[in-house]
Amino acid sequence: MKRAPGQAAIRNLIAPGLALVVNIFLFALLPNFVQSDLRKSDLETIIPVHLAQIRPPKPPMEKEEKPPQKKPPEKVIPTVRLQHKVPRKQEIKMEMPHMSFEINPKLALGMPVAPPTAEPTIFPSKNFYDQGEVDQMPMAIFKMKPVYPYRARRLNITGKLHVKFLVDENGCVSNIKVLKSAPPGIFDESVLKALPSWRFSPGELCGEAVSTWVVTTIEFDMEEK
Repeated sequence: MKRAPGQAAIRNLIAPGLALVVNIFLFALLPNFVQSDLRKSDLETIIPVHLAQIRPPKPPMEKEEKPPQKKPPEKVIPTVRLQHKVPRKQEIKMEMPHMSFEINPKLALGMPVAPPTAEPTIFPSKNFYDQGEVDQMPMAIFKMKPVYPYRARRLNITGKLHVKFLVDENGCVSNIKVLKSAPPGIFDESVLKALPSWRFSPGELCGEAVSTWVVTTIEFDMEEK
């Protein structure tokens, strides 16, 4: 069916008018929507803040400086000088009587003098003496030759020992000491075994037999082995 031209014209006029009314209505409602969104966003972003009152820190307490203590004045001990008067010595003058001595010719020319007393004999008081302290040194009566060591003889080694030993009142040997040996340690044992068999006439001091230290040298030679 064909529409009448008058109806079409009326519709064409009504359509723009309705569109305009709808647009005006929408523009009228738009501010309300914007304000509600702004209010919601403002309420959501608001964060409550609690303000606390911060008290300023107390200033540090200043230590009270004690005034320096005054040292008590040192007590001055008064010095007292004691003066002691020494009495002067009185000079005593004594008059010595004049005496004259005359020689009596009847007196003997000399006074009798007592003869000198003999010195007491000093007997030995020590247990032993050195060679220079006795009147007579010990003299060897019997000497046994030390055995020549086999090793030294095989290697043609010669040597000597300086020894010290004590000869008692009976002439026996004891307290043997090796002072020096060359070469060391080769002939020592042989000498220490031989010396106890030696015999001496004892040393004498003031006619008494005494123990005497003797120092001697014992030689080892291949010609005398």
